[in-house]
Amino acid sequence: MNMWTAIVLIVLAAMATEAWRSHVKGRNSSSNKDNLDQLNQRIDDLENELRDRVETLERIVTDGKDDLKRQFDRLDKVG
Repeated sequence: MNMWTAIVLIVLAAMATEAWRSHVKGRNSSSNKDNLDQLNQRIDDLENELRDRVETLERIVTDGKDDLKRQFDRLDKVG
């Protein structure tokens, strides 16, 4: 094998390695995008669930019957 053949083989190996790296990086970035989309969807779901829970708690606290029950409980403690 002469020197020029060795140089050509080295250049081809470097180009093939770079092409493989680019391929793997592109494949990983698309799966990362899918994972990011799934995480964003999960965050949205959790925010909606939290909002529903807070609304329920607000409704319980501001409910008139609950206030009446608290007044009776205070009367029982005093008496």
